[in-house]
Amino acid sequence: MPPTPQPKNARSGSPLPALARSSPEPLYQQLARLLAGQIDSGELAAGAQLESEPDLMAKYGVSRVTVRQATALLRRQGRLVARRGKGTFVAGRLLTHDLDALHGFYDALRSQGVEPRTRLLEFAPEGGVRDPENLAPGQLPVRLKRLYYLDERPFALVVAYLPEAARALGEHKARLMTAYQIVSHLGIRVTHADVTIRCQRAGRSVARLLGLKQAESMLVMERRSFSNHGAVCEAMRIHIVPERYEFRLSIPGALEIARSVHPVQLLADPRALPETEVL
Repeated sequence: MPPTPQPKNARSGSPLPALARSSPEPLYQQLARLLAGQIDSGELAAGAQLESEPDLMAKYGVSRVTVRQATALLRRQGRLVARRGKGTFVAGRLLTHDLDALHGFYDALRSQGVEPRTRLLEFAPEGGVRDPENLAPGQLPVRLKRLYYLDERPFALVVAYLPEAARALGEHKARLMTAYQIVSHLGIRVTHADVTIRCQRAGRSVARLLGLKQAESMLVMERRSFSNHGAVCEAMRIHIVPERYEFRLSIPGALEIARSVHPVQLLADPRALPETEVL
């Protein structure tokens, strides 16, 4: 029986490292490591579609279970992303939004060496007046909608609500300025902001703009900014494709144990242990 052909590198034509079936390392981990190496080398570029399960099975002589375990591991590591009905793709660079400092969404991307492409979808001087989703109704009547792209794919939808004075800017200037730049242009100094982050299912219109399926999960960040006079001067809701974005916060101070837990008492009297486990 002729030997099984060894898979070859698509670029160089040289044989790919074979999976060591006698190794104590599971085959799926070996396959995941091999695919990760192809991602790191650029052979599998960001956004490239991974070969199908049958193709990977035939190429490396492994079972479907092994392929699924390997790709699942790489998805957990953020190296691959599955798009329902489309396949599995190489994830792009993971971007981090640092919540330790107050800065705009655009600036958070640029600070990481990323220059996103943007498209102004709307500049509506009265758009926020009757908008039920306005985070500061009655105070911020101007509504601005902007779509962000990374690697030529929709990445985030920003809906911003701005003060009445922003009406005078007009669409052309609004196209060239971020929300915080507009606020600064109006002579308003932002001193602090309230930020909330949640996971939410995409509605029809947002899903269409971001290339998601309706009800697919996305990240939503809401921000209300305040001036030195204590008034809300800007509000923003950002819908983000979650596969390439994370939020980070560094919390100073010593650990404070929950006041209701009494470790000494629990150790001294085992009968005092609560019925539910404390995590």
